[in-house]
Amino acid sequence: MRHIGVDLHKTNFVVCFIEADDTRRLETYPLTGDGLSRFKRQLDAADELAVEATQNVHYFYDQVKTHVRRVAVVDTYRFGVVAKSKKKTDKADAAALARFLKLGWLPEVPVPSERVRELRQLLQARETLVSMRTKLKNMAHAAFSRNGVARARAAFASAAGRARLSARAELPGADRLVLDVALRQIAQLDAEIKRVEEEVVRRGKSLRGVSRLLQVHGLNLLSAISLLAEVGDINLFETSKQLVSYAGLATSTRQSSETVRHGGITKRGRKRLRTVCIQAVLAMVNRTDTPLISFYKKKKREKGAGKAICATARKLLTVIFVLLKKELDYWYLEDRLYNRKLRTLNAAA
Repeated sequence: MRHIGVDLHKTNFVVCFIEADDTRRLETYPLTGDGLSRFKRQLDAADELAVEATQNVHYFYDQVKTHVRRVAVVDTYRFGVVAKSKKKTDKADAAALARFLKLGWLPEVPVPSERVRELRQLLQARETLVSMRTKLKNMAHAAFSRNGVARARAAFASAAGRARLSARAELPGADRLVLDVALRQIAQLDAEIKRVEEEVVRRGKSLRGVSRLLQVHGLNLLSAISLLAEVGDINLFETSKQLVSYAGLATSTRQSSETVRHGGITKRGRKRLRTVCIQAVLAMVNRTDTPLISFYKKKKREKGAGKAICATARKLLTVIFVLLKKELDYWYLEDRLYNRKLRTLNAAA
């Protein structure tokens, strides 16, 4: 059995083969159909392969997974040997991956299913489109502000509101052009975002646990699917603390001897999972009366609103872990709200 380390790039990949007798061989292949074919002919069913998690790692994983015994996708954040090495070359990185794979010391990340991958790609595209739309709204809002016209940001939220803004003629020539361009692009982005959201719902509505998450206040159909796509397989997490850490909502801790210091959340993990939980808490505030909101109000008095939101998001994710792991119903289910969400889910079916 050989241990193989791969340093993957956009156009090529460097490979280090460590044989059973510990001899090494380094080769470079182009990341093309021909290069991958040549590489796969070098592989054996008993080999083990390690590659760092990069943007195109899933494509590479799909190409080689049937040709080796195991493919280890390495967590780049926790594997500091490559990032902090004084000798930072492609060959040295590939050799380090192969060497630590043989020792069994590589921190791995789970590889999600193809459907989860596609959902994450769509959610990333939606996030980018929403960010572009926000920038355009800010640009249009600035055109009014520069001319002493006060407009609430909510005026740009609907098509009717934007039509009323477009009909106003008090802006001078340059800002008038900026406003018209921004409003046209916002309308186009609205249509594209809606199309992406419909595709997310179509692909994710049958995910296990969607209807159960709809019982939770603050989660609609799109956010429930987003949360499940970011979590992936709930069975990979043995405790709720692992899921909280995966979302980057765990508090940082520094301990030495008898001194223990707790800081802010780590923010190391799935950013969109963390965002969905925080947005769910914001949607619940001042709208529901549940133990979660009581907890939020208590923490707000003690620590302030910002820390209270993060602490409540962490608590919410713990509740979600129990619901998904033990397949339980939400204790504080509101029937009328839940039935409305179910009608939305059935309409999308």
